[in-house]
Amino acid sequence: MRRIKIFIDNTIIPADIYAGQKIAFIFLPAGRQTAQGREQVVHQASVENENGRVINVTWQAKGWFNRLVTRHSPLLRRMLGQPDTYRFDDNIASPEFIQERAD
Repeated sequence: MRRIKIFIDNTIIPADIYAGQKIAFIFLPAGRQTAQGREQVVHQASVENENGRVINVTWQAKGWFNRLVTRHSPLLRRMLGQPDTYRFDDNIASPEFIQERAD
């Protein structure tokens, strides 16, 4: 488990993050320029890594011919000049961590 700071809405929020943690969010394929109605609601995704410059997330979605495909996207990107401070990627909207680790 790693303690990081997340910059969102001009405030810094402390958070614990670990590989395998579950998160729900709205995926915007074209970032902030995504047309209305093209958003994809992701009910359950898991964090791939907890270290590095970019923290990624993975989830299952329907692809061509209703086959399940694994989708990957950056979740958090490190901010310059701030140690252990991240911001949510432009493709992620309304994030919500849905599972807490029971230690």
